[in-house]
Amino acid sequence: MLLAYFELCILIPLGGWNDQPGNNAAFSSGNMILGGAIGGAQLLLLIGTVWRLKPLLWFGLLGDTVWLLLHIYSLWIPYVLGASPQYAKMYARVWGRTTKLLPNFGNHLAPDAMHIFIDVFVTAVIVTLVWYLRSLQPAGTSIERRPPQVAG
Repeated sequence: MLLAYFELCILIPLGGWNDQPGNNAAFSSGNMILGGAIGGAQLLLLIGTVWRLKPLLWFGLLGDTVWLLLHIYSLWIPYVLGASPQYAKMYARVWGRTTKLLPNFGNHLAPDAMHIFIDVFVTAVIVTLVWYLRSLQPAGTSIERRPPQVAG
């Protein structure tokens, strides 16, 4: 779902949903590169999931966690704590015409709807990946250490 949604948003102009500089022409070269890089990483994660390849799963977990942390730092912290004047200028240029689901108030500038959905999907992938990796542990082992059972 994340892969399809991201590729749709990065490759095809959808008006106010993804109205960002550089995304005004379908299949532009810059967006093809970005879409290919992130899409390729998500495709490797899908392959790792289907074939149960733990290195690809861990790589995907690391990549998606970094992606989410970058969004938290660049979108959510300025919304919660307030944006600097420099960030506000960049925000007006990059996200000024995009669709918003949350209100702006004062210098608290809301992430655009497209990125909110990306963050929801990335969070779902991370949670699912952690659950899936835990389920791949060999029988009788656990990520958590349990105290030995005393017979009696």
